[in-house]
Amino acid sequence: MKHRNLVAILLTTGMVMTCYAKTLRADNSFAPDTATPASSVTERRIEAAIQTELQKIRIRDKALEKQEMELKTLQAEVDKKLTELNKVRKEVSRLLERKTEQESVKVKTLSKIYEKMEPSNAAAVIADLDLELSVEILQNMKVKAAGRVLDNLDAKTAAKLSSSFPALARD
Repeated sequence: MKHRNLVAILLTTGMVMTCYAKTLRADNSFAPDTATPASSVTERRIEAAIQTELQKIRIRDKALEKQEMELKTLQAEVDKKLTELNKVRKEVSRLLERKTEQESVKVKTLSKIYEKMEPSNAAAVIADLDLELSVEILQNMKVKAAGRVLDNLDAKTAAKLSSSFPALARD
């Protein structure tokens, strides 16, 4: 709004071209025409207003440059943290896969052990295990051996284990 008022003042005085040469200095400000000194009070007021506005613009530019540098620094820090986070995420995923593989090997080993046990003894132990582990052990056993173990469980436990087979397959 101030800029429009200044332009309107400059245009109404008719002295735009005589007061300023419109040459841009290295610091991006308009230099007044030194060959023609400001002669009227209006011209001096206009020149002072322009210089004040230019000074405000320079101050804002410096503040913006400072904020831009801060943002670049913060962006670099965020990028660094994201890179670190991705590394940690990959490491956690790798460790989780390794743990899952190890647990799978343990379950398969347990399944073989329970297959070789007497069905009544295996049933007694499996009945006391966690439901998910019991189902995994039974799934990894040969069908005949698993059937004999289920046959030696009480009906309620055998039904619960049997109904859990499809649920685990869906997961």
